[in-house]
Amino acid sequence: MLNSCRLRVVLVLVMQLVWVTDLTGCRRTPAARPDAAVLGAGAGERTDVVAPTALFEVDSTVSHIELQLHADGALAALGHTHVIVVRNLRGAVRLRQPVERTTLQLQFDATDLQVDDAAERAAAGAEFAAPLDEAARAGTREHMLGEQVLDAARFPNVTLRSLQVRGTGADLLVEVQVTLRGKSAVLQVPVHWHQDGNVLRGTGRFDFKQSALGLEPYSALLGALRVADLVAAQFEIVARRVP
Repeated sequence: MLNSCRLRVVLVLVMQLVWVTDLTGCRRTPAARPDAAVLGAGAGERTDVVAPTALFEVDSTVSHIELQLHADGALAALGHTHVIVVRNLRGAVRLRQPVERTTLQLQFDATDLQVDDAAERAAAGAEFAAPLDEAARAGTREHMLGEQVLDAARFPNVTLRSLQVRGTGADLLVEVQVTLRGKSAVLQVPVHWHQDGNVLRGTGRFDFKQSALGLEPYSALLGALRVADLVAAQFEIVARRVP
């Protein structure tokens, strides 16, 4: 009988000890499981969201930029329209979520520019349909690559790099830094984009001024015949996902 009473007393003391320990916070709590959302976050970065990143390489066989130039001045009727096509584009797109964090970089060699190709002119519309003879094409190309314009002998590479992406959905406004002749300028470029599996495609049309890039439009006869400062541009950039 005595042993049974002692046993009950011991059990009561043990239960009281456990209860007091819980109240004072001395009981060890299990370590929290690491949240996948904070893994890989560096100093100063957001830790609530880790945006996935996909790398896409620009397909140089189909990507292109087309520039349309017009004659200007009192004798503009004697001048020519021009279609300049940029091919052999190289570069990459890093697609991130949200899309405003996406980055783009392109480059091409100035000597790869196609000047007034007959097929390109015909595709550009009736205003450009009339083909130019080889001498006219060669003269335009020589001037364009010469010291007064692109100075391709000293600065063969032209680069385009996104600085900021604004907008949501399929229509964005991309702030693009253009570097040529060793100097940089910024253009605002509207981009309509979509992703189809492993293929990313961006298209757009916009106007810009040559003078905004630090270029002086060609002129002759004391400015009576010159190339207009305003250039109409359109592009299609196709990039394929890198495994």
